[in-house]
Formats: sequence, C-alpha cells, structure tokens
Amino acid sequence: MSLKFFTNIACCSFLILFFSGCFSFHSPSLSRKFPYISISGERGPSTDLMKKAEAGDPASQYSYGFSLIYGEGVPQDVEEGVVWVERAANAGYLQAQANLGELYLKGKSGVPRNTDKAVVLLKMAAMGGHISSQKSLSIFLLSKNNPTRDPELGVVWLKAAAKQGDVDSQVALAQMYKSGIVVAQNSKESVRWFRSAALKGDSGAQLELGIACYRGLGTAKSYEQAYDLFIKASAKDEAAAMSNIGVMYGVGQFVEKSQEKALTWFRKSAELGYADAQSNLGVAYYRGAGVDQDYQEALKWMQKAAEQGHAVAQFRLGYMFFLGQGTSVDMKTAEVWIMKSAEQGNLKAKKWLEEHKK
Repeated sequence: MSLKFFTNIACCSFLILFFSGCFSFHSPSLSRKFPYISISGERGPSTDLMKKAEAGDPASQYSYGFSLIYGEGVPQDVEEGVVWVERAANAGYLQAQANLGELYLKGKSGVPRNTDKAVVLLKMAAMGGHISSQKSLSIFLLSKNNPTRDPELGVVWLKAAAKQGDVDSQVALAQMYKSGIVVAQNSKESVRWFRSAALKGDSGAQLELGIACYRGLGTAKSYEQAYDLFIKASAKDEAAAMSNIGVMYGVGQFVEKSQEKALTWFRKSAELGYADAQSNLGVAYYRGAGVDQDYQEALKWMQKAAEQGHAVAQFRLGYMFFLGQGTSVDMKTAEVWIMKSAEQGNLKAKKWLEEHKK
C-alpha cells in the first residue's frame, strides 16, 4: 500500500477564497445590541440612543445607523443609516469602520458596492488591530479578480491577522509558504504557521503539520509526532489523517505493524469518501491483507476511488476488468479506466496502453 498524502480541502478552502475574490461576511446581530423601549406597542431605538447619536457619541451613532440600514425598529433608510455609521467611523469607532467597510466591499443590505470606500474604512479598522478587517483587506488585495490587487500588501495584512492568532489566516499563510504562492517557498515558515494553528486545535493544520513531521519537511522527521497529530486530526473526522494512520499501521512506522488495524483506519476514512483510503481499502481486499481476499469488495472500493479521479485506482480498476477479477472480463471498460489513468500521467497505465494497442 503506497503512502500518499493529499492536501486536506477544508484547510485549503481559505486559501482558495483569496484567489477567487470571495470572502465571508457576517453582519452584526443588531437587534441584540441596541437599546429598545416600547412606544404605542412598537419597538424602536430608545430616545436616549437617538439623543446620544445626535450629541456625537460614536457608539450611539453606529447603533442608530445600523438600525436604519436594517430597519430594526424604525422604517428602513439605508442612505441615512450610512450617514450615521460614517460619522461613527470618522470619529474612530472601530466597529463602524470594520462593518461599514465590509458592507461597501460586499455591496450588501442595500449599501451599493464601493471598493474604494471599503478599502479606506477597512484599512482604518485594520490599523486599529481589527482582525476581521485585516483578513478581509488581505483577501481583497490578493484576489485575482481585483484589478488593483496588491499581493505584497495583502500578505502584510494576512500576517497581521495571523500574528493576532486568527487561525484561518495562519493556515492560509502556511499554505502559501508551503506552495510558494505570492511568497517564496519556505517549509520552515509553513511549519511555523501550521504549528500555531494546530496548537489551537485546527484539524486541517494538525493534518498538515503531521505530514511535515512524517516527511521531515521544515521540521525534524518524527513518525511519533506525525502519528500523534494524525490521531488528533482524525478525532475531528479528518479523513486524510485516518488514511495516513492506516498507512503507518500497514508498514509499521512508530506503531507495531498490523494489517488489521490498517484496514480499520482505511475503512473509517473510505466511508467518509476519501479517495486514497478507498483505493488502499481496495488493495487490502485485493491482496487479502488484514481481511479475507475478496475481489468483488476490492472492485467496489477501487471504483469509488476511481470515480473521484484517483489515477492509481483507475488503473487498478481497469486492470481488474482486463483480468476479470470480481467481474467478467470487459476489455472496453478496462481501456476506458486505464486511459483515464494514463491521461493523468500514470506510467503503468501508459505502458499497458502501449502494449495492448499493438
């Protein structure tokens, strides 16, 4: 069973968002933050809040402005609401800068999209240490869809959020250093940021740090640490970590070799839909490793992996159709799957095609 590590999708998702130009926006739950009183059976901003806003209190201006933007207790008036929130933002109120900046960036809740205003407001909040604003600003500056993108400045703000302990930013930064995206490839820096996120319990970071420890990339090679990290990640249903534990049992790295335990971990991962585990589970059934040999079960799991684009499984599946193992001989189907594998660069598949097309 070959040891193959695949980058976990959940820990890459934030990085993918950078380059798609998307980001998450969570508007404040305003109805829980504003003081209300009952007037003629209706609820609305208290007169005290309105007086404070008119007197120049930034917090009150912020609250009153968003009550108008969302129509919370008062007739909705987005334009007037923005005026009040802008007053709070210009007075240095951090939440006003951050949330109005997000609204302008997204073009949400009736506020027209205005990236110029968004950047000004988010930069003000980011300079004040607002983590979400630092993160949103970095996403915008790194986005390929942004004609005024500034990747270097984007990394600066990403690092600022990461240094404040934002796990998403730490993981994204680690992935960038791992792959050499925007920044120069640096395994040690990648490990440093994965470690920071892993210590906070991020399962994707635990998986990636485990991979680094297993391979000795950016850190000392340690099967023991790799195993421990995979165990922690697998407790949070990280399928790739489960598959990696199975591999370690299969070859006896740090743990005592056990095909039965390897099979157990492969099955857990495979049932979560992880293609590499499905392929390895198929191999176990094919060889009778830790379980009675069963070509039909082997075929079933190989097909699941192959349908997800797993090149090795595609070749193995095609070869089983060629030999008639677990199924009847079917040369046409065999060629289809082996061709798919060859198209992904699998050398065995290419060799088979060359030999059988003579």
